[in-house]
Amino acid sequence: MGKILIACNNDSTTILHDFLESCADEAKQICADNSIEYSPVYPPNLSEQNVIGVMPEHQLCFFAGHGDTDGIYNEDEEAVVSIHTTNYNFKNKGLYCVACSCAQKLHSHLKSLELLFFVGYNDTFNVRGEREPFINSAMAGLKSFLNGDPLKVAKEKMIATYDNQIATLDTTDPMAAVELVHNKEALVFDGNDDLLFSNLQ
Repeated sequence: MGKILIACNNDSTTILHDFLESCADEAKQICADNSIEYSPVYPPNLSEQNVIGVMPEHQLCFFAGHGDTDGIYNEDEEAVVSIHTTNYNFKNKGLYCVACSCAQKLHSHLKSLELLFFVGYNDTFNVRGEREPFINSAMAGLKSFLNGDPLKVAKEKMIATYDNQIATLDTTDPMAAVELVHNKEALVFDGNDDLLFSNLQ
């Protein structure tokens, strides 16, 4: 069975650290529900070496942190995974991010190194109001994929979760619904339709 690296910037000085930690906690729960082994990495150990360096022992990296077009960073704003890090360890792996904008350049860079599966956002990832709809939406693809669904189904379920959460928020918190629509439209979900978690190496 595969093994997942769960990386999260939950440093108390980090904006939205509680939200990022909740996403990582959900990733751990999904792993536990599917009897999938995982390794957590948090500050002050959140570094390129402790994420990319250990990818040979993992099939997929889940990363909740702050990002930009070039990559994802730790609490000291040092690049952990970026177009400037040495990323060959991502060959035949997956990267699932809850981070701003990293689908713009990081995605294509990793794909050129034969990353098989990428989920991220090509614009800001926004959070407003009640956190749960944002967590549920952001994590739905991972939940489906680790449950054994092929990538195409995982993507469909993630979009459906976004739509359901948006519909609910439309009546209770329309401003939050607008932010969730923004996240859905920025979502990049890439990989072979038939890919299964068990295909990752």
